[in-house]
Amino acid sequence: MIRCYSVVVPTTPKRRFCLWIPLLLVWVLLLPLVLLLAPLVFVACLAVGVDPLRGVAAYWQLFNALRGLQLEVDDPGGQIRIT
Repeated sequence: MIRCYSVVVPTTPKRRFCLWIPLLLVWVLLLPLVLLLAPLVFVACLAVGVDPLRGVAAYWQLFNALRGLQLEVDDPGGQIRIT
């Protein structure tokens, strides 16, 4: 199942600009960055004295807790809604 998130940016009161972002595409684009940063995170955990596996587990729990998050930002000059 591919999840899509929508970013709605109203341009005028009558028109809306809607952009669909497939989550799979975001993961594919972020994968090289994650693979490059993994050794640095491992070294940083060892330097601070944190078990790297527990650190990764904590971040995994944090990202799983963000499931279903809805973010709304209101600005007097405009409005952007990410769902």
